[in-house]
Amino acid sequence: MNAWKIRKFFGDVVYDLRSRNLLLVVIMLVVAIVAVPVILSGSGSGNDSLSIGPGAQSSATSAPEAQSAVLAYDPGVRNFKQRLNDLSSKNPFAQQFAAPTAAANSLDSSATVSGGGGSTGIPGTSTGSNGGSGGGKQGGGGSGGNKVKTQTYVYETDVLVGEAGGTLSPANRIPQFTFLPSQDKPVLVYLGTTSGGTQAIFLVSRDVTSVGGQGTCFPSADDCQLLGLDPGKGADVIYGPDGKTYHLQVVRIRRFTK
Repeated sequence: MNAWKIRKFFGDVVYDLRSRNLLLVVIMLVVAIVAVPVILSGSGSGNDSLSIGPGAQSSATSAPEAQSAVLAYDPGVRNFKQRLNDLSSKNPFAQQFAAPTAAANSLDSSATVSGGGGSTGIPGTSTGSNGGSGGGKQGGGGSGGNKVKTQTYVYETDVLVGEAGGTLSPANRIPQFTFLPSQDKPVLVYLGTTSGGTQAIFLVSRDVTSVGGQGTCFPSADDCQLLGLDPGKGADVIYGPDGKTYHLQVVRIRRFTK
C-alpha cells in the first residue's frame, strides 16, 4: 500500500473524528489502553516482593470471615393440627361471645330531684312547688321524652310566559317538569329552584337557536343547556320550529312549609 494512501486514510479518520467532536475521546482511550497494562504490571511486580509474616497468616486464618458458621434453627411445631388449632371451624349458630351481665346493662338513672308537685327525669331540676297535680303532669311528660318536630320547606315559582311583544300568561306555582309556554311547544322545562330558592332553573330545548336576556346559561352562554332566572328577571328564547321568540319572566319564588 502506498504511503500517501495511508496518510490519506488516517487524515480522513482524524477529520471525521474532529467533525464529530470525538477526537479527544479517542485519544484518551488510546492512552488508557497503553497505560493500564503498564500500571498493572508495575503493581504486580511490587506485590511479589512483599512477604507475609507468621503473625499475619495466623490472623487471617483466625478471622471470623474464614470460619464456617453453624446456625441453630428451631422449626417450632411441626404438626399442622397444633399450629392451626386456633383456626378450627366453629358452629355459626352457636353463641361465640359471652352475653353481658345485667349489672353492665343497668344505668344509674336514680338521680332525680323531687319538687313540690312531683319528680322529673332530668337530674338537678325540679318542677316547682305550686300544686301536686302540676307535678304529676310534669312527671308523666318526663317519662315520655321530648319529641322533635321537623319541618320541610318547598319552593314554588310563579312565572309569566308567552310570545315576545304580546300578552304574557301567568302560571302560578308551576309543578316540576312543566313545559313552557305549553305542552305543544316545549321551549323550556321547569326543573325547580336552587338551594335556598334564590333562582329558578329551566331546561332549554335542543330546538332553541338563541337565548338572550337577564338569565344565566349553563355550562356557557354559547351552549345554553340550563337557564337560571332570579325573581324579577326574564329571558327571550328563539324557538327553531316556528321561528318565534318567547319571553319568560320569573315573578317570584315563594317558600311553603309542608
